[in-house]
Amino acid sequence: MDRLVYTALTGLQRTQEAQAVTAHNLANLKTPGFKREMASLASGWLASPDVQAPARVQAGGEAPLDLLAPGAIEATERPLDIAMLGDAWLTVEGADGNPAFTRRGDLHVQADGRLTTAEGYPVLGVGGAIQIPSDFASLRIGRDGTLEILPADDSQWAEVGQLLLQSPPKDQLLRGVDGLFRADWNERDDTARIHPGALERSNMSAATALVELVEQSRLFEMQTRLVSAAKEMDEGTAALMRVQ
Repeated sequence: MDRLVYTALTGLQRTQEAQAVTAHNLANLKTPGFKREMASLASGWLASPDVQAPARVQAGGEAPLDLLAPGAIEATERPLDIAMLGDAWLTVEGADGNPAFTRRGDLHVQADGRLTTAEGYPVLGVGGAIQIPSDFASLRIGRDGTLEILPADDSQWAEVGQLLLQSPPKDQLLRGVDGLFRADWNERDDTARIHPGALERSNMSAATALVELVEQSRLFEMQTRLVSAAKEMDEGTAALMRVQ
């Protein structure tokens, strides 16, 4: 009987974790370049360190990333908005000083000329962190990531850098707690292209999230009933033993 209760309780824990993942996805519906997480459940053996044979089966959980589904590209006409096309990723400098990847393309030029993401991470170029001269009248980004400015006292566009676009293998990408992705990869992709004046939206839809929440709520209710049923069976068995 304890195996039934233990399996049901671990199932309840995993369902709660799945609900948290779905809630996280919902909270990032409007975050540019966000990649949804999926919670999946699987069975796993729990073995005692003193016993060689498995003792119980419990529910296990994991949250693989749905990297294959791109978000919709939405035109913004903002010169500093870019949407990565295909498998391209924008390279930025994480808080730890190491390169990281993101699909979020709402860029900003800080007062000191640094080009950063909306979250404040410095954008890396082919030659290092990108620095934009302060005396410019206009700025544009080419499809290959080339940045050009129109100086205030000139009529000729001047190149000031090029975005470092990379295409790391999807199975090597790992998301950090800061929302950035990392991989053992550092190789510029000369074929990578971007869509200037546009943003890639989150690949999570509200309808999908609501369906997941309904399914998870029903699963949680079913597992709760299973615990109650196990309790009733245990009490019934105890009552029969008292009669005998």
